[in-house]
Amino acid sequence: MKTDKQYRIDLWIFIGSVIVLLYLIIMNIMFDNEYNSTVLRAIMELITIPIFTIGAFIPLIVIFRGITKRTESRSLAILTMLFSLLTGIIIGYSTLL
Repeated sequence: MKTDKQYRIDLWIFIGSVIVLLYLIIMNIMFDNEYNSTVLRAIMELITIPIFTIGAFIPLIVIFRGITKRTESRSLAILTMLFSLLTGIIIGYSTLL
């Protein structure tokens, strides 16, 4: 039972990292193509700071869970760190544009 709970936590952290990555990709595409939808642009600007905050804490949570050996699925933790690394690369790329 305890392992199922730990696996669910790992899975939700992974899903969160994928959501952050997809949000950044959609945001970059939207601002590069200069969409005229002011409502969509306003919504994207409102949720940018919470998404960046979540994206910043996900690698810290994964590293902490790895150090304390609470991760149930090592491969899921590695995938989460990979998506977090890709998120960092996209943030750096979009900052340079």
